[in-house]
Amino acid sequence: MPEHFTPFAPRPRALAPQDWTRRRLLRAAAGAAALAPLAACSVPGARVHVPTGKAEIAAAVTDFWAGKKRSGKLDFVNYTQYIDVDPADQSKHPTLDAFTRESGIEVTYNELIDDSASWFGKIQPEFASGQGIGYDLMVVGGDSYLGKYIELGYLAPLDHSRLPNFARYGGAAFKNTSFDHGNVYTVPWQSGMTGIGYDPARVGRKITSWQDLLDPRLRGRVGMWNDPVQMGNIALLAVGVDPETSTHADWRKAAAWLRKQRDAGMVRSYSTSTYQSSLQRGDLAASLVYSGDVFQANQSGSRLEFVIPDEGGLLWTDNLCIPSTAAHPVDALTYMNYAYRPEVAAKISETVQFVCPVPAAQRVVARDADAATGKRRTVLDALSTSPLVFPTKADQSKLRRLRVLDEEEEKQWNALFEPIYQA
Repeated sequence: MPEHFTPFAPRPRALAPQDWTRRRLLRAAAGAAALAPLAACSVPGARVHVPTGKAEIAAAVTDFWAGKKRSGKLDFVNYTQYIDVDPADQSKHPTLDAFTRESGIEVTYNELIDDSASWFGKIQPEFASGQGIGYDLMVVGGDSYLGKYIELGYLAPLDHSRLPNFARYGGAAFKNTSFDHGNVYTVPWQSGMTGIGYDPARVGRKITSWQDLLDPRLRGRVGMWNDPVQMGNIALLAVGVDPETSTHADWRKAAAWLRKQRDAGMVRSYSTSTYQSSLQRGDLAASLVYSGDVFQANQSGSRLEFVIPDEGGLLWTDNLCIPSTAAHPVDALTYMNYAYRPEVAAKISETVQFVCPVPAAQRVVARDADAATGKRRTVLDALSTSPLVFPTKADQSKLRRLRVLDEEEEKQWNALFEPIYQA
């Protein structure tokens, strides 16, 4: 049976975290960026030998970290609205302030990343010339650009002996991922699910499958995205294929499924920026959605449901990583370990409200809810029990990762999936 996540009590607007999330605000930019294959970046610089096997990786870790010490400074760059904030002063981030008080490390925090493509294009020339990019810690999506950072030697291999909190508290679903086997270069920052969001009152029944997005009764009321990465991966699920192990022949089947949906007049719009408001207004009955959007829409008064279909949903992850040119890498590693404390992860989740990579943070959010009063207690109660933020093992067993593409594969992929929504 599919996993259904039912609505929550409405959340007062005064408690909304800076009006949705970074995924909501940047979706249009990310969708546009996804259209350009990596080859279009004209990436200079030679690929390096990427260590494989325990011995090679251990040697790379030893070589990088030898002689490096804490400096007392950390330059951290992130997407906008993607960390905890002080409700009384949105410019303050309590977990960063607490980190400085405890460690003595002064943090300069910047929200400058808009999407994977533009950020890579901005810092790549500095990497290629061997210069520092000015940051010790950055958030990178688990997409094809992460592979590019690794191939070009732009990321430091992590010393996991200094990351005991990740080993102890990191969720099993966030370890040894397809895009970074063994978490050699990354640990998850936040995550989320892609599935189907729908309004039960307008659909008139439960949605259980990707095939429901072909139901003639929903003709002209389905929302899909102008994003070849997400569209291609969910279509693979729809035709019964795990994206991670998919072949080019599977991609053609998935593209045919999407064309069938389009040609049947099912789709009202292909948009990564308007589907949420369209669902809330009732223009759409069902849509491809991120899980966090449904949670936050319902906290603002909607009555939407999120479902991981029978065929599965997608799990995506944004990741912390250390540039190989970082001036203060030990300080960055110290923060990584700090972020995996359950009490710290909980505070971040209470603002960000996407899938938390630290399952033990759920108990901390529940404890914070018990200590809170009024509107804040209502919000934290909903958060602490939400499978959209803390998925169950049953939920996680139905989630699949995005297909990681190299440059040539991405050209082939885009050639199949872009024309579907560009026609």
